[in-house]
Amino acid sequence: GVQTCALPIYIAMPEGTPIIAARGGVVVKIENGQTGRGTNPSGNFVRVLHDDGTQGVYLHLKQGSVSVQVGQRVAVGSPLALSGNTGNSSGPHLHFVVQRNTGMGLVSIPYQFNQPVSSLPNFALGKQ
Repeated sequence: GVQTCALPIYIAMPEGTPIIAARGGVVVKIENGQTGRGTNPSGNFVRVLHDDGTQGVYLHLKQGSVSVQVGQRVAVGSPLALSGNTGNSSGPHLHFVVQRNTGMGLVSIPYQFNQPVSSLPNFALGKQ
């Protein structure tokens, strides 16, 4: 069934798990050089601007694993990076959030996955 997630979702997975784009869009920001806890609580991340103006953010990625560039258009299922444990992270996991720019800044918004959250590790591995 469809599940709506109003807050960021944390998906435990082994470090080095391939992360794919949940939705198509354009890469607007990346960080690829953080090690360990580093200086950025998000660690390494990829931010994708979707055509409807929302942004998907993939956080705590493995150092050096980000395989996309700013300005690059990605499709659903495009490889983005490998999961990691960088930034303010309590263990290896993917932190995924959807945000909308309200003019006052970015706010997290509810979104839906078209499969149960329990199957998301498969989704993250790129198994459709």
